[in-house]
Amino acid sequence: MRPSRRVLGQRRIGCACAIAAGALVVSPLTAAATPEHGGLRATTAGAGGSVYGGGPAQGVTIVLGRVYGGATAQDLPVVIETKNLARRVVKATIAIRLTCTSGGIAVLPDSYSAMSVKKRKFSASFGPDTNRNDDGTTVDFEGSISGAFNKARTKASGKWSLKVTNHDASGAITDTCDSGSVSWTAKQ
Repeated sequence: MRPSRRVLGQRRIGCACAIAAGALVVSPLTAAATPEHGGLRATTAGAGGSVYGGGPAQGVTIVLGRVYGGATAQDLPVVIETKNLARRVVKATIAIRLTCTSGGIAVLPDSYSAMSVKKRKFSASFGPDTNRNDDGTTVDFEGSISGAFNKARTKASGKWSLKVTNHDASGAITDTCDSGSVSWTAKQ
């Protein structure tokens, strides 16, 4: 028997609630604030290129953008959004798994924006950025991305890393969560 549309809709809502609950489980790691380079944002990727702006009659330049989608070596999603025929990365977003010294595991979103592409390569890094909590504890965030497009600019691949270090009020490290260097690939 095929499920009705109502049942399918309820399953989608249940799945969304499960994802939201999972995000709340890892929220103590990012309780203060997320670094400026990224944050808890969702990206919806369309297939193929898209055209932004008006036509030549209005004096507006037509800019072609591309969206690349793929997976990491951790089997999690990565999305790279470009403009000007992949000569500028508008936004790169990933889900990345961190293993903590306390024995915990966290899967977090991370993103970078506004990266220029030189000789088909792009990169960025940040941190450590320190977030100070009201209770005197601090959390340091640091990370990096590097990537390259193939000659035809139909595929991209690279490495991504994210590290979160928790300190108690005296400054002693209480936990460190690190992804290590994670390989990723994406294609149009």
